[in-house]
Amino acid sequence: MSLSSSGTSGTPPVVSYGMVSGINTQQIIQAELQPFEIPINSLQAEQSTLTANIGDYQQISSDMVAMKSAADTLARSSGWNARSATSSDSGVATATAAAGTPLGSVQFSVLQLAAANSLVSSGTASSTSQIITGSSSLLLSEGASQLGFATLSAGTGVAMGDHTVSVTQSSQAATLAGNTDLQSQTSGINITSGSNDTLNVTVGTTAYSLVLAGSPAGGYSGSQLLSAVNSAISAAGAAGVLQAGYDSSGHLVLATVDQGSTQSLQINNGSALSTLGLSAGTATGVDAVVNVDGTANTISTVAPGAALTLNGPAGETISATLGGSSGAAAVGSSLITAGSVTAHQVSTGSGSLSDVVNAINSAGAGMVASAVQTGTNQYVLQVSSSSTGTGGDLSIDPTAFAGSPLGSLKTAVAGQDGEIQVGGPGGYTISSQNNTFTGLLPGLSITAQQVSSNPVTVTVGSDASAIAGSVKSLVDDANTVLSDIQKYAGYNQATKKGGPLMGSAILQGLTNSVLGAFASAVGTSNVGSAASVGIKIDNGQISFDQTAFQSAFNADPSQVQNLFTQGAGFTPNSAAYTGQVQFSYASNTTAAGSYDVSISQAATQASASGSTLSTGSVGSGETLNIAMGSTSATFTTSSGQSLASIASGLNSAFAAQGMGLTARVNGNALQLIASGYGSASSFTVTSSNPAAAGSLGLTGGAASQTFSGMDVAGTINGVAATGSGQFLSAPVDDPTLGGLSLQVTATSAGDLGTVKYAPGLAQALSNLAYQSADPVHGSITQTVQGLQNQNVSITPQIQMYQTIVDEQQKLLMAKYATMEATLGGLK
Repeated sequence: MSLSSSGTSGTPPVVSYGMVSGINTQQIIQAELQPFEIPINSLQAEQSTLTANIGDYQQISSDMVAMKSAADTLARSSGWNARSATSSDSGVATATAAAGTPLGSVQFSVLQLAAANSLVSSGTASSTSQIITGSSSLLLSEGASQLGFATLSAGTGVAMGDHTVSVTQSSQAATLAGNTDLQSQTSGINITSGSNDTLNVTVGTTAYSLVLAGSPAGGYSGSQLLSAVNSAISAAGAAGVLQAGYDSSGHLVLATVDQGSTQSLQINNGSALSTLGLSAGTATGVDAVVNVDGTANTISTVAPGAALTLNGPAGETISATLGGSSGAAAVGSSLITAGSVTAHQVSTGSGSLSDVVNAINSAGAGMVASAVQTGTNQYVLQVSSSSTGTGGDLSIDPTAFAGSPLGSLKTAVAGQDGEIQVGGPGGYTISSQNNTFTGLLPGLSITAQQVSSNPVTVTVGSDASAIAGSVKSLVDDANTVLSDIQKYAGYNQATKKGGPLMGSAILQGLTNSVLGAFASAVGTSNVGSAASVGIKIDNGQISFDQTAFQSAFNADPSQVQNLFTQGAGFTPNSAAYTGQVQFSYASNTTAAGSYDVSISQAATQASASGSTLSTGSVGSGETLNIAMGSTSATFTTSSGQSLASIASGLNSAFAAQGMGLTARVNGNALQLIASGYGSASSFTVTSSNPAAAGSLGLTGGAASQTFSGMDVAGTINGVAATGSGQFLSAPVDDPTLGGLSLQVTATSAGDLGTVKYAPGLAQALSNLAYQSADPVHGSITQTVQGLQNQNVSITPQIQMYQTIVDEQQKLLMAKYATMEATLGGLK
């Protein structure tokens, strides 16, 4: 028998089996190595335990993060904004409400449901193959009426395919408005013949003298006055060129019937000016700009019912007919309105009824055509819009079938918007292209189901069921935390064994803190503890009675909310400061407690005041540009224009640009005031004529001037805070205040009083989760980091002992190799 071994020079041979001795040397070596491997096995077992413990802690940390997410939802007032909308008659109308919809109710009647426009031929064809048009093509469009066009038809050279007709500038009448709300007055507008009954105007180059009829005893109402003005217009022979109405503010408006820059209107004088809220002034209309495939057409005279020719880029033309009147919506509303439609030029093929039907259906024009058999050898062409409302009104060349048996197209069903009347006869009407109405309350959507003159009431209330669901989620997540802590760190009575983390002070503290938050939570509420809203502690778990919660919530929503949300009460140092400090925000590190609030500077709004004008009107005009951030508005005044009229015009310009500015007249001077507070609400006024006599004087004689507000400045609990407008915020890194933010509306400096902050149940749980599971500073996070460091530190020890084992193994292998060699030699 020979020795079985292998090796290289200087390295002990590896012996797997004693070929000479017949001894299992590998088994013997492993047995002799076992005492040396004991430390390795012990350390590896310790690493396995540490790895398991790390996983257990991380699971609890994950549970805490989930609980924090549920708690954060309820810690802010926004988490309590779930809404439900109920209709008094769901057969007439249904409703939905988004989160945050204001609580309240609206009452309305459904006047009409939306309908899709449908056209039908006045005559019939004998078959679908009969030729019904000599035109090789048709121009189809949907929604042209929304731009002000009754019809669009192909003129010359219009290519097949889609063409864009867009209005980039709406037409406007020459319009002058008053500054007094007359429309809402029910009586008391007195017009006395021979005293205050005249109004002298010029439309274009023609002067008209309007004489109003004297009012009855008690005076005109707003509607009666408007009738008197329109009667005076008619009597003066101006009915075809001038019209009167009210704007959205109830001010009397005079406007030319036609629109565009060729139209001018001047109020000269008259004894009725003051009563009507009008002042002398001049206005010019605004042109419409209509693009055909990018080529602009400027329309300087826009007349109701007029025919227009619109030019395209390659010499093609489209013919358009305008709608009948601007008075349908409001006096002075645009006859041609900004927007865009696609016109489709389609081939009629052979000109047969079937080819025309196929051409319309294949055009993608938002309309559906069909040949409807009405009798033997009788077919009518029917074309219907695929969408409801006036926006789906159809436009097809009205002369396309005039020479055929089909004749002209007539309206079978007029496209109409859905309409509801809000608030009864004295209310207002809202229209919708379909049957869904929005805007009555922010976030409220109403869908009309059928016409009904009986009023329907939609009531928006808090959705107690949805909010209870959020509270249940928080309770469930808290119970998961408690269950997993019990699983990993508690004692199991059934198995008589403790969990792998038993004895962890951190986890025991978390259990006590979670249970304590539910047991002691009162927030700023007066409903008592969580038990009063159906939340109780039962054998180490949290129970939730949803019925009891909803009952408590429905009885007093705000106080139940206050039990959960963060909040603060303010105790003023004097009655003068009452209500002038309100809680805004607290972070997860803000400690409950009382904090003194003192300000050295109150927040102010940016404001600009012009010169005092004794007449209340300007002697010369100027163009003003008011810029706020990246947004600006431009307004041009005219000589003799009243400050009230200028303020009204500026406010309209600000509203159109979404700017937070208000213009008002203060002591015969114009004043501009920012709606926001502080340096962020600054604005700049630039004048084209700042120093001219009678101008507004807003820029103090300079071409441009910037006006800024001041941010609040002060301290919270003696710590310097940062001001932004009216909001005063403590440093985020302050260990106690943690970024506490307050809204201070006080207008004078001083020690205002004390704010007492209470986190509430949800915020307390969020804070607890943050303190334990924060990725950097959380107690569980740091515990896991310590275990991971300990785990890593064991690896070098294992490596050291493994080196000893490896060396010992080499010695043993060499020893047995030598023995086998010796035995082989003896043999």
